[in-house]
Amino acid sequence: MKKTGVILAIFALLLAVSACASKVEREENFTPTPLPTATATPEPTPEPTPTATLTPTAVPTPTPTATPEPTPTPTATPLAVALPERNNDDPPHVFVGAVTVNGLVASDGTEVTVWVAEFNRPIGTSFTDGGNYSVLAHQHGTDSFVGRTIIFKVNGEETGETGTWEKGGATVLALSLE
Repeated sequence: MKKTGVILAIFALLLAVSACASKVEREENFTPTPLPTATATPEPTPEPTPTATLTPTAVPTPTPTATPEPTPTPTATPLAVALPERNNDDPPHVFVGAVTVNGLVASDGTEVTVWVAEFNRPIGTSFTDGGNYSVLAHQHGTDSFVGRTIIFKVNGEETGETGTWEKGGATVLALSLE
């Protein structure tokens, strides 16, 4: 069997040598024939299905509700009592002094009145002269004014100054209206 193996090897060698020694011309610059390459066929892009677009609706701005103001309960203001007739049996109280309006000496003819709170009219009236006043606060009616508070007004406006009524009294009191 060795002989057979050697024969086969020789035979294979001869076959290889004969194939190489053939007289077939060979091209030195061999350019292979290109084979077409497989490319993917593009699939069409599907058309999007339209969807409803939500449009936001305007949210109404709340209007603040006014808080009702409580109706003030009117305070009972005592009604001014009619001023009784002047009583000439008791001497009046005299008030005198300087008058200023807005920091300036009051002009001549500025009205000065004296009041007792519960009456609807003044108990005395005068007018300034040279920036000064002199007013007689007369007793009215039968109820004595002794010890009562006297209110002063200049041109109808309260000055904030007060005095106390005395029978036949005399008081120096400067008045100012701002």
